[in-house]
Amino acid sequence: MGPPMPEPKSKKLVDAGVDVIKLIDQDQMTLEEAKAVVDEAHKYGKMVVGHSHRPDEIRIGLQIGVDNFEHTGLSSSPEYPEDIMLMLKERAAKMNLGPLFWTPTVEGLFNYEYVRDNPEKLDDPSWHLGLPDSIIRDIRASLRFPGRMSYFQLTPVRKPTLDRKFAQLRESGVVMLVGTDSGIPMKFHSQSTWNELDVWVNHFGMDPLLTIKAATYWPAVAMKVDKDYGTISEGKYADIMLSAEMCYAILTYFRMWIW
Repeated sequence: MGPPMPEPKSKKLVDAGVDVIKLIDQDQMTLEEAKAVVDEAHKYGKMVVGHSHRPDEIRIGLQIGVDNFEHTGLSSSPEYPEDIMLMLKERAAKMNLGPLFWTPTVEGLFNYEYVRDNPEKLDDPSWHLGLPDSIIRDIRASLRFPGRMSYFQLTPVRKPTLDRKFAQLRESGVVMLVGTDSGIPMKFHSQSTWNELDVWVNHFGMDPLLTIKAATYWPAVAMKVDKDYGTISEGKYADIMLSAEMCYAILTYFRMWIW
């Protein structure tokens, strides 16, 4: 017997209006099952994202044609294995296939200890937007003891591996995208993106303009909406409000980054 009907499931999601198909635990599927999901999504022009928490998730993802990997992954392992690096470089060299994207989502791990020790930012009411009072109360209660959260107990061991893994991704030729892991404990959509940008530039040494491009232009390309979004260009959609004071503040901030 063949794979248990992954094609109709992918088609059902496409018909429901999704923009992206995400695979998790693709290393626990048969190769035929995983490839059928990717092929069906690509048939309808949809981007396929794959988890990269385990080495075989990456290996399988590369074999089946995943478009973008998410997270640095590999827990406390110090680096990506040599065979995976070779596979990434080989895939990056295939210009006819387009870029291979990778969204490392580093700031949740990188900033955990700082937020744990300085939890004042959790009082920012911006994350309350659109939530009923009952949910806000539940979330606040869950944040009372940041240092006790089981989710983060391995983070102090994982954080030192980020420098090497981030550098390996840069060396591999993948096109990195700015994305976040918003939704994990203490990480809210209203704060995470600028925190990710900050870590890329001020810790990992990424060029500020290339970092901004990784948060704007390249995600639009990856999601195949760059004709309408991703750059401030004539004919494209954007939500922009600028004043003289804002322009001065932005230029000052960029100058701080560049200098």
